Amino acid sequence: MAGFAINRTVLVRVIDLLAFLVLVAMISSGAMLEFSLPERSGRLAVWGMNRHQWGDIHSMISLAFLVLMSVHLLLHLRFIKLALVGQASGEQKYRLLLGVVCLVILLLLALAPNVAPVTEDDRHGEGFRGGHGVNQSGG
Repeated sequence: MAGFAINRTVLVRVIDLLAFLVLVAMISSGAMLEFSLPERSGRLAVWGMNRHQWGDIHSMISLAFLVLMSVHLLLHLRFIKLALVGQASGEQKYRLLLGVVCLVILLLLALAPNVAPVTEDDRHGEGFRGGHGVNQSGG
């Protein structure tokens, strides 16, 4: 029985495609949690699942994305090593610069909620976005 061998280029493309699809699913489920099933959305459901069930799915999708990105980085470890020691080609240096800029932007976005000022909510239980978006009157 012959062993199954896969071309490295094909593997990179498959991992990148899967990562993109998982990223789209992560963004989609996150947007649904924010806009279709907001906090205190009560008994609302999408496809028979409530906010907490969708939150679990969103978490699993996020973990899958983390794993795929880790594999992506491992597949590009040689390039990363060459870039760190300054032996990357001109095109590789451009890609590295673009990657560093994107990483800095992502880190800033990730840290923004942690350095933003915390204020008191003066709506006092009016519900999601001041009561707009969820029918709280029951009718």
